[in-house]
Amino acid sequence: MIVGDSISMSAGVVADPLVSVVIPMYQSEAWIEETLTSALAQTYQNVEIVVVDDGSTDRGPDVVAEYVAPGSSRVQLVRTPNRGVGSARNTGVLASCGEYVALLDADDLWDSRKLEIQMAHLTGSGAPMCVCGYELFEDLTGKSRGVVQFRNGSKALKGWLALEGNGLLLPSTALIRRAVLEDMRGFDPEFSVSADLEFALRMGEIGPLDAVPETLVRYRVHPAQMHRQLSEFSADMSRLYDQVFTGGRYQSIERRCRA
Repeated sequence: MIVGDSISMSAGVVADPLVSVVIPMYQSEAWIEETLTSALAQTYQNVEIVVVDDGSTDRGPDVVAEYVAPGSSRVQLVRTPNRGVGSARNTGVLASCGEYVALLDADDLWDSRKLEIQMAHLTGSGAPMCVCGYELFEDLTGKSRGVVQFRNGSKALKGWLALEGNGLLLPSTALIRRAVLEDMRGFDPEFSVSADLEFALRMGEIGPLDAVPETLVRYRVHPAQMHRQLSEFSADMSRLYDQVFTGGRYQSIERRCRA
């Protein structure tokens, strides 16, 4: 494997593009090992994984360190002070080399075919980003709470903006072209709970948000998730709405969204 290069010089053949998996982590000791295992088990092989520890005080970083081999870039651990998930993702992107960037939250899981299916789709579509379906499951029991699937990511984005149904689960479903991600300058650290939605709205202005119908992510439901902090969620969404609608975008559904 040649990291950061699409050409195998020894064989003289074009290799699969490198995909960088960026995992922001905060107090995720209970889940990070299973998450890392699912990322390392991908049938798409040309992958590097960058875990950004956002100032955790648990043993999460120690768990990740066990996967970091000397002289190998297969798994990297970057440690920073606590600055929020948006900053952690941006740090991970800057520390990575891949032509494509895949996002994965530290408590979610991937199907082993996730990157293979999305890469086959995205390399042929020319879209800036691709998402996929996901299954919600209970943390303690593993019991399924339903499946969310998309055939048109751009159409689903409007429903997400209005908080109708489930969102695109961008932090674990998205596969993004690095060139587009760099042009966008990553995630806006001013947002917390709604940072993913704000990012998706900007991405939607660049081009269509492609989606594959397969369910390739398992979304873990547990009490520590950010969106359960309702007061912060409400304030964050209000700030996002002020920004979106003042800018003239999506004004046709402003009343519906604010309701």
